[in-house]
Amino acid sequence: MYSRYWGRDRRRFQRLNLNLIVWYKVLSPYDSQFNYGERELEATTLDISPIGMAFIAIHNIPVYAKLALKFIVFSSSAGSYSHLAIPIEVNGEVRSCMPQENNEYRVGVCFKGIELEKQTQLADFVKESLRPVI
Repeated sequence: MYSRYWGRDRRRFQRLNLNLIVWYKVLSPYDSQFNYGERELEATTLDISPIGMAFIAIHNIPVYAKLALKFIVFSSSAGSYSHLAIPIEVNGEVRSCMPQENNEYRVGVCFKGIELEKQTQLADFVKESLRPVI
């Protein structure tokens, strides 16, 4: 949930509004696997930060469900216009799942056990993307 205190965003990390494809697989609770199967499902992100993301899904995923997530971010190397694809694979935990229009759900996920290197790459990606273009 978007929390504000006297007009200020209280999140520790800035979020980047971004449409990326994310593939996810429900790992637990066990009974949820019967609903979603063992396959990876595709969704579109709404925003991302070094510690979590929100995406639109067609399934109502229970809060505290464990997910395996895969997505790719693109980062420009310092001083160069060439873009590097950075594949990210991380586990996450559902923190919120809110109904939206068209039988879709906004799923908020907190990354769990993300490697420091991947978290740093995500932080750099968000920082680069939010930097004003001159």
